[in-house]
Amino acid sequence: MKVVVCNSLVIIGAITSLIFATILGIYGQDISYYLNNRNPTIELTTVITIVTFLSIGLYIVTPFLVFKFLKLKKEYLIVCIIICALIGLPISLFSFFVWGMWMG
Repeated sequence: MKVVVCNSLVIIGAITSLIFATILGIYGQDISYYLNNRNPTIELTTVITIVTFLSIGLYIVTPFLVFKFLKLKKEYLIVCIIICALIGLPISLFSFFVWGMWMG
């Protein structure tokens, strides 16, 4: 029973991580403006850099953490990497493009 609950929590955590990375990647610019309005001492370029690379990092780290905690076969790691790449690559390219435009 403990193993099933632990595996379920890892899967829920991975899905949440991918959703959070997607939100950060798509709405990174809006998050930067919001945080700058709430606290004007935070520079917009600093926030957009943190949000962009946090989003990209979550897409990279998630498959390896799932593989490590669930102790799956390597075939499942490849499938998980492909799924994360299909979701994360377009969003990461978009957020990296937005970040590049902000940096000038």
